[in-house]
Amino acid sequence: MKSLALPVLIAGALLSPSSHAAQDDVDAVGQWLSNRAMQSALQDSGPGPRGSETEGTFRVIPLSELEAPEEVKQHFRAEMARSRAGVKRVAKGEIPSQAEMIASLPKVVRSNAELRGRLPSPPTNLQGSLLGVAELIGMEPSGALDGLSSTGLTRFFRLDGVGIVEFNEDNFRIPGTTIEVIAELQNAKVNHTPAQLERISDDQGRSRASLVWAGESKFYTLIATGEGDVQRKVEVLRQIAAAVKD
Repeated sequence: MKSLALPVLIAGALLSPSSHAAQDDVDAVGQWLSNRAMQSALQDSGPGPRGSETEGTFRVIPLSELEAPEEVKQHFRAEMARSRAGVKRVAKGEIPSQAEMIASLPKVVRSNAELRGRLPSPPTNLQGSLLGVAELIGMEPSGALDGLSSTGLTRFFRLDGVGIVEFNEDNFRIPGTTIEVIAELQNAKVNHTPAQLERISDDQGRSRASLVWAGESKFYTLIATGEGDVQRKVEVLRQIAAAVKD
């Protein structure tokens, strides 16, 4: 199973304002990610020792060491500036309503026994977190897919007073996997490890907070979307993240 994933970089791109210049940057990032994935796949299928024989890695690297075109680096410099500015304001319609989200989310819920047969390690136990008492809407595989198996899992919850909470876990120890995040974009901590926090809101009273970090063997993404103050969502995500163990 082969995967080249850069979740934090992608998340930064998706949360960028939708101006023409910003969209050009996002397109450049998307093309760069696509090219890296293709190069990785070619290396994995080529002659000689396979990359899939080596345990996957997670790295936090300075932007100056990122092997990327200048327009891609410029995009992340802009992301750093926006992150320092605090809550990002987005246009009407960029944050969906709770009803719109629920209508589009998967409704499949699989048992832990079935998930253990599809995932490289058991799904993260969330019973000790706020999500342990939330309504589980559905789930879907994520990360690198191979038939019915996947490196990750995304679960969607409805949490009273917060909205929809998405919890994604992706096992980066799978051979051939590489996850890289930019050091300068890490602006928070989860259990004493670097994390990236982003907050956005619109003029309709909707907001979204996201928190991404790495554990011992999994890369985690938490996203809360709904009505109300974004800082309340940040506090909830921090509480959930603090209770998550590999």
